[in-house]
Amino acid sequence: MKRIIYTAIVAMAAALISGCSKGEVDFTYSPGNPRCGQAISFSNTSTKGDTDSKWKWDFGDGTTSENKSASKIYRKSGIYMVSLTLNGKKHQRATREISVFDSVPTFSMSTSEISTYKTVTFTPLTYNPNRLALIYDWTIPDDAVVIDSVSAGITMYFKEKGDKEVILKTILGNDTTITKKTFYVYTTPAPSLIMATADGQILRQRIYDRGLANIDTITPKGIKLGKVSQLIADENNLYIFNMSNTTDGAIYVMHLGLYTVETLIQTTAAQSDSLYATGTIYNGNLYFTSKGNKAIYRIPTTARGVQFTDGKEQLFAEAGALKDFNSGDCGGIDIYGRLIYIGAENGIYRFSESDINSGSSPQTEPIEAGKIQNLKIDRIAGKIYFLEDKNLNVRNIDGSYPAGIVDGITSPYALGVSNSINYVIFNQENGVVALPLIQTRNNTFTYAMVSLSETDAVSMTIDEKERD
Repeated sequence: MKRIIYTAIVAMAAALISGCSKGEVDFTYSPGNPRCGQAISFSNTSTKGDTDSKWKWDFGDGTTSENKSASKIYRKSGIYMVSLTLNGKKHQRATREISVFDSVPTFSMSTSEISTYKTVTFTPLTYNPNRLALIYDWTIPDDAVVIDSVSAGITMYFKEKGDKEVILKTILGNDTTITKKTFYVYTTPAPSLIMATADGQILRQRIYDRGLANIDTITPKGIKLGKVSQLIADENNLYIFNMSNTTDGAIYVMHLGLYTVETLIQTTAAQSDSLYATGTIYNGNLYFTSKGNKAIYRIPTTARGVQFTDGKEQLFAEAGALKDFNSGDCGGIDIYGRLIYIGAENGIYRFSESDINSGSSPQTEPIEAGKIQNLKIDRIAGKIYFLEDKNLNVRNIDGSYPAGIVDGITSPYALGVSNSINYVIFNQENGVVALPLIQTRNNTFTYAMVSLSETDAVSMTIDEKERD
């Protein structure tokens, strides 16, 4: 727990406010600093309206009145928004915030349901007609982050869910009163950064505008993970690429939310090449590449328990079927429009599906570059981000305006693009970092890198859906 202390200079604000003019529809109330259990008189001072006018009072606690002027008794202390409306028209309405005090100092909460990274204001309510010296001493949980503290209250947010307690010690003259409020903080749904570590752990970290939540471990039970070369979050599923040339090689599907896991496809015998290196999802199919033989496979995302033997059933394209596609491993695959983008030793090749097994050259020239470790496409802006010889680069989808972004990527296979949080993400010495997606035609940018996580991730993805 931590403490915040300040001295309050309490003017009789409510009394002053009650006399302010709000225009043609207006009201005053008396007394200016009411206490709970005390009758408050609300006087209609409007200069508009006639004998046939309809008036409605809303006292901010669920009660109303249709009298021209009204009286009200609040049974609980707190801050209430009182409004007077003429003939049901929003533009003919006067609204005032009224503080109702208790006989002893207390404080109110701006909302009864609090969730992580959402602001809540705690407002002290001290009846002080004699204007005695007044000091507020707050004790708040360690995970609370204060963003504003003035005599009218303290505004904060909480980083962690769970039971919380806020304590206010009010020193009014020579008297001290301690008030406590306990409540539960719920998790605010948010998109998440999902990461795989070198030891086969799957981690999740929610991303908020105000910061990052604590890391949760969501490693599925009942399977053995080795080198997780690719993670893909799609709708409610996380696709986990367990790259291997043994029977440990598999693509698993974990339900995000239930965290149950199923096998989409698994090798049945040792292979000469490492399977399930990189992949992408497009139109209900999962495309994945092997490492070593330049083969591309395709399988429906709805498949389960498929056995990979010689791969003929899943084979989408291989080196011999892609003319002019040569030298080295498949370093990433993604799809944009009707073109399939494949990374290789000497750049990025683009094929239409009709090019496969046609014996003709691809309809578009390859994007010349060095060795491609991975690539991802921003399908909204039409940009292709790729890791080339441990450097992060970007080009327009047609290959124009090449631009280098970051040199010396420490984990040259971990790459992700997210339109929901507007970031391209990758791994550096200090963990997962991000840069805003580039929007300019000529790919100029002036952005600074943002740290997302200190985790040393070997692969990563963004779960775009907001989940708790």
